[in-house]
Amino acid sequence: MSLLSRLSNFFSSSKKAEKKLSLNPIEPVVNNNAKILIVDDSKTQVAACRKWLGDAGYHTIAAFDGKEGILKARQEQPDLILMDIVMPNLNGFQATRYLKRQASTKHIPIVLISGEEQSSGRIWAKKLGACCFMVKPMNKDKLIRLSQRILVHDSTPKST
Repeated sequence: MSLLSRLSNFFSSSKKAEKKLSLNPIEPVVNNNAKILIVDDSKTQVAACRKWLGDAGYHTIAAFDGKEGILKARQEQPDLILMDIVMPNLNGFQATRYLKRQASTKHIPIVLISGEEQSSGRIWAKKLGACCFMVKPMNKDKLIRLSQRILVHDSTPKST
């Protein structure tokens, strides 16, 4: 089976698992010190994400292009990065590639976000080291559940 076929199968199964998420109201995160960096050139999108994640108990940081996102990721060392793909100066693919190649930031999970649902975007996201791919417009409940799932998974002890 080719790499492209395996990646397509992986993302198809991830999509099915995402549909199985319960639609119960979101419980706010209690005493969570997790920092989430939101990188998007849309001030409206950043404001919405900050509101939703802040209400769920997360500390948020904003950046408005890929270059600023890289700088803030290096300075702040967030627990999760939500990265738009289409941005000026440095796009989300380029910023993700850079962050995943640096020793100081390669451990940070990155969710790539796009306004278009294309399998090529999903494949590139995985190839560059992103843990997930989301499509705009984002849904508040899905965003919070995905963030919780990534942060809980990432904070579990890893075997050596």
